[in-house]
Amino acid sequence: MSKTKWHSGPPPSVGWWPASRFRDDAWMRWWDGERWSFAAHLSFSAKQAEDKASMSADFTGINWTDRPASWPERSRT
Repeated sequence: MSKTKWHSGPPPSVGWWPASRFRDDAWMRWWDGERWSFAAHLSFSAKQAEDKASMSADFTGINWTDRPASWPERSRT
């Protein structure tokens, strides 16, 4: 059983977050302070993730969870 705690509503800051409509923590999204981006998979290249981050998701119901400690400091804002 997963111990991941999922949240609804906006995260506490701008940046990359593990976020999903289906609570699948293999995906990340950019939160710009107002809306989520399209999902980027952890296996995507930096360019592919940048492309997804530039596109706003046009749906609601996205949940997020805390960033893993293994994520680089630059992913945090």
